[in-house]
Amino acid sequence: MNIEQLVIQAQAGNEGGEAFAEVCRRFAGLVKKYANQPHVAGIKEEAAAEGWLAVAAAVRTYDPAAGVRFAGYVESRVRYAVWNLFKRERRRWQQELFLTGGAEEEAKERPGLLDTLAAADNVEAEAEANFSVIAVREALALLPAKQQTAVARTLLGEARLADIAAELGITPQAVYSLRQRGLARLKKELAKNLLLPI
Repeated sequence: MNIEQLVIQAQAGNEGGEAFAEVCRRFAGLVKKYANQPHVAGIKEEAAAEGWLAVAAAVRTYDPAAGVRFAGYVESRVRYAVWNLFKRERRRWQQELFLTGGAEEEAKERPGLLDTLAAADNVEAEAEANFSVIAVREALALLPAKQQTAVARTLLGEARLADIAAELGITPQAVYSLRQRGLARLKKELAKNLLLPI
């Protein structure tokens, strides 16, 4: 029995589905061929499933009056089903973060996921340093405005005492005194928050 007759019997729903099973048996090699292509090697099972769905859809929609042989019709359905699966997966792969810095241009422009997650230094020390920075900022915020300016600008901003004195309209000695009082207060605040010895 030729394939077109088998397809017509399968469409008619012959008892037990023997005609459909025979069509599937005859096109198993075609599905295997497209599912084993190199570009879909990582999704081989999904490609095979798409191929079988395409065979079933081809059996259901085949029209002998259209003048197209079933073998060519089913091959085009399977080929494009697997190709469309590959395109969908490729779009999904391109949207994922690269785990390693591969040879692709986008991977060169942005760090990979492993690079982002991996810490070059000691994670515990980095966490403690971050906690200390937050504690210093909070303690600095408790100081009066002039003391904040004197401490932050002379120690952190590397400004000269004379420059800050000119801005505040006071003497450089007064700025020095503000800085010393601010540092003493910072030390007390940090000793309370970080349990440091005074």
